[in-house]
Amino acid sequence: MDGPAPPQPEEFLDTIVEFNKGTSYERLQPITDYRPDPGEARILYICRQTQGGRNRSQDSDDEEFVMKIKIQVPPRPASTDPTAPLSGPSETTEAELKALQTFRQSGLEGVPHLIDTKCTPQGPDGPFPGGYISYTVMTKMPGLDLMASKFWSLADEEKDERREAFLLVLKSIWRLGIAPYDCALRNVLWDPEQRKCSIVDFEHYDPAKDPINMHQKEEMQRWGLVQRPPPSHWAIEWGLIKEPGGA
Repeated sequence: MDGPAPPQPEEFLDTIVEFNKGTSYERLQPITDYRPDPGEARILYICRQTQGGRNRSQDSDDEEFVMKIKIQVPPRPASTDPTAPLSGPSETTEAELKALQTFRQSGLEGVPHLIDTKCTPQGPDGPFPGGYISYTVMTKMPGLDLMASKFWSLADEEKDERREAFLLVLKSIWRLGIAPYDCALRNVLWDPEQRKCSIVDFEHYDPAKDPINMHQKEEMQRWGLVQRPPPSHWAIEWGLIKEPGGA
């Protein structure tokens, strides 16, 4: 018999999230589903600052940001998930915080910047009382991701324009020593007004090489902006890969 359904975010998350130094943000609409991962769950919201602080926008009181919330969840049967509440944040959150802060300090365009962060214990209504809830507020990047905008249905000239803009941003990220490896069209956004790309999601990355050594076509293949070549006959014959459509 299944146990009780796990609580949903609205049941244990505050609508107004208070940070240090008197800063607070209001959670608005979610932009992802509530998704369980090994050891933790996550959800992203649009948010708006409701009370001042050193990072408050000077241009508009209505500026929107992105709030990423990550929550420790109970261990699953026969898993390696932590069995005790942790103070957090998780390793992937720490990695992203470091990247976002680096982007902010360098003033790099085409990537989100860190605005605010905190990590606090869950209350009794959370999925794993005493475990962590981490909050990361970052700048909201304009545009729609290339997967949602059906990149491969665009005209060749439009695809090439996005590829060139993507490479400009990726090379600038590499120059800061960061090579993201969660490579997917959903993490590349296109701003139709500025005609620029941005890249998001920096929970996973390796130390980057000098971008002068970047193999541009291979990188675009990894990110899904260029199709990979079909498998060679000798690779199939030697059993290195399966024949397309084969068992």
